[in-house]
Amino acid sequence: MRIVRTGVALALLGALGLTACSSGASGTGSPGTAAPVADAVTTPAAQPTLAPVAQAPEEWRTLPLGPVVLDVPGGFEMVQEPGDDDARTASWVVRRGDQDGARAAISVARDTDPTRTPAQSAEAALRSEESQRGAHDGERTPLTWPGVADAAHLSYLQDVLVGSRTVEHRAEWVYADLPDGSQVAVGVVAPVEMFDELDLHEVLETWRPA
Repeated sequence: MRIVRTGVALALLGALGLTACSSGASGTGSPGTAAPVADAVTTPAAQPTLAPVAQAPEEWRTLPLGPVVLDVPGGFEMVQEPGDDDARTASWVVRRGDQDGARAAISVARDTDPTRTPAQSAEAALRSEESQRGAHDGERTPLTWPGVADAAHLSYLQDVLVGSRTVEHRAEWVYADLPDGSQVAVGVVAPVEMFDELDLHEVLETWRPA
């Protein structure tokens, strides 16, 4: 099993790289020239079911992140916003905590001209994370979500070297086509031991179009 040796911050950047996979973009190629990826055959979900929530806990705050809004517990701080609002792809990142380099993060990436369905984007993203960053135990499921035409849920585990120790992380993503024709990837990632403590699955259940 491959261990990511670049720390949690770079592991998050790798997760943000899913946007490039979903849009067909890469560091060296043209976004519109990527080979199409067939819709994945859905496997039975071992992950918890993702379902929209009507009301987040009262102590949580509403956090606008570009094209979407989420409700989050305390302690999350914005660390990245796009410099060009008109760019085809853009990312927003908020982060919480620093436990010997282990951090939890929430991120949103937008592609204004997607070339794949959400299911295809999730499949391409998982393939990339498996081959490049050692992701494992991946699951993909379709979603029906208020306010969007199509959506898919992706989750996986990943071993990350933080300092001198290996820390297993969990990541969950939603890929969705918004009414304006753009596609978003909304993700949460944290060490497994922090993931449930920070209610990150529940945070993801609060996302909705802005």
